[in-house]
Parts: sequence; structure tokens; C-alpha cells
Amino acid sequence: MKGDAMNPDPVYQKWQEISWRRPLTGAEQADLRAWLIAHPEAPADVEADAVLSAALKKLPDAPLPSNFTARVLQAVEREAVGEKTPAPRGGSWWRRLLPRLALASLVLVSGGLFYRHNQDSQREQMTQAARQVATAPSLSDPAMLQDYEVIASLTPAMAVADENLLALSDDLMALGK
Repeated sequence: MKGDAMNPDPVYQKWQEISWRRPLTGAEQADLRAWLIAHPEAPADVEADAVLSAALKKLPDAPLPSNFTARVLQAVEREAVGEKTPAPRGGSWWRRLLPRLALASLVLVSGGLFYRHNQDSQREQMTQAARQVATAPSLSDPAMLQDYEVIASLTPAMAVADENLLALSDDLMALGK
């Protein structure tokens, strides 16, 4: 389009505003097609606008509050009189800050207490585990350590290959080829 995103082409903008209100007539569509031929960069924008307009037309109208008319009339009266919307009362700064500080303090204290409780429970679990290991009878029995050499000698130092199994695996590999 000739204009940029902030200042679109006035001709295109006219067709866009008309299409928001009603479908384009045959003559307007012909003019739009001629304009699109002269502006080859614009069809994507036109198509996107058409799809968006169609989607927006399918949406239901937003419900108005029951006191909408009264609120509009009050705003018009205030504007006519020159009355501005009353500003919210600004209390002292500490009254606005106090609830935030209280909430932050509550979060920090709760977090600290949770952390301390978690550390204490982990320490207690580790103490109980250490007591169980220290009092385990199997580790403190010296007779168990006397038989260590006999048990170690039962396991062969070097594994012996099974020749029959190796020959069978060679035969199976030859069949697979």
C-alpha cells in the first residue's frame, strides 16, 4: 500500500470502512479490484481484513449493563457542568504500604519456618539412619569377616569361555547371512 501502517492509503481506508458497515456493492468491488491491481503489495492486507471482518460479524453483541443509559447520562451531565470524576482518596503512603509489607512479612516468615522444619526433619532422618547402620548386627559380627576368603575363592578369578556355546553362536550367525 502507498501509506505505512500508521497512515494507510485513503482509497483503501475508504473501502475498508465501508466493508465494516456493509458488504461492498458490485461497482465498489470492481473499483477495489482495479486498485488492488495497481497495488500488488496490498492483497494480503485486504484478505486479512476480510477474514477478520467476517469473524467479528459472527460474534454476538456484548450485553450492556442494565444501568448503561443512566451511567451515560450522568457522564454527559458531569461533562456539561465541567465536573470531573472524583479522584480516589489518597491516604498517607504508609496506609497503602502497610498491607503489602504485612503480606511480604507473612510470606518470608512462613518460608523461613518451612525451610527450618524441612532441615530439622532431614537431620532427624539422617540421625535415625546412622543409628540403624551403627547398630546393625551383620556389620558388627566378626565371624562374618572370617569367612570372606572362602567366599572370595569360590568365584573364579577368570571366566572360562563355553566352547559349545561359542560354536553354536557361529553357526547361527552363518545361517543369518
